[in-house]
Amino acid sequence: MIGFWIKKGISALLLPIPVCVFLVLIGLWQLKRRPRLGKGLILAGPLLLLALSSTVGSRALTAPLEQQYPRWHGQPVAAVLVLGFGHDGQVSDLATQQLMATALARLTEGVRIAEASPGSLLVLSGAKGMQLRPHAQVMADAAEMLGVDRRRIRTLDQAKDTQEEVEGVSRLVNGGTVAVVSSAAHLPRAMMLFDQSGLDVLAAPTDYRGRTGRWWHFSADNLQTSERALHEYLGQLWLRLKSMLA
Repeated sequence: MIGFWIKKGISALLLPIPVCVFLVLIGLWQLKRRPRLGKGLILAGPLLLLALSSTVGSRALTAPLEQQYPRWHGQPVAAVLVLGFGHDGQVSDLATQQLMATALARLTEGVRIAEASPGSLLVLSGAKGMQLRPHAQVMADAAEMLGVDRRRIRTLDQAKDTQEEVEGVSRLVNGGTVAVVSSAAHLPRAMMLFDQSGLDVLAAPTDYRGRTGRWWHFSADNLQTSERALHEYLGQLWLRLKSMLA
């Protein structure tokens, strides 16, 4: 548990806004000692933030991740695993409205695949975190509201990250192909873990965030997209380092 939170803390410090603030602070610290370096770092912080907030910047980071796997096109599967994201139990008493937009996008794609695959299980994951109920249970309620028979649903309500989701579904599914549903940018990292598990898995991407359009358009949404992409690259780097050190 402690290792999980340490990993999350380090990851948070390496995201765009903390890094940009750190560059400015280092620049201010160096301003009198090394004026040129100090001014360069002070300028680099806002410029980096601006680049990551642009349409072209966010797409440049996201596209290589999102284009690695095609969407699901009717391949037979024995189970559909929807990787969790998050919910807010305070916004509504309806499960579908509690889910964050990314979680709802993942769930609706999972339901689509499950409904087109008679006899398949729908496996939903996600721990409680800071909420009153486990995310997997909220997803299960939402799936039932969307028409899925509750008897087909299984939950992994202790899974805190992708590694634990891999371990959980390995215990639930015996044989057959598992469609792994997640955000398109997240799937490359998730599939690195699933490929190591020995399960027969099929990537099923959804929640595409990379956009084309006016390159000069800057927004908080673009910054969030860049942040998520950088989080995935850091996650992939961590997995490779762990593999090298193992």
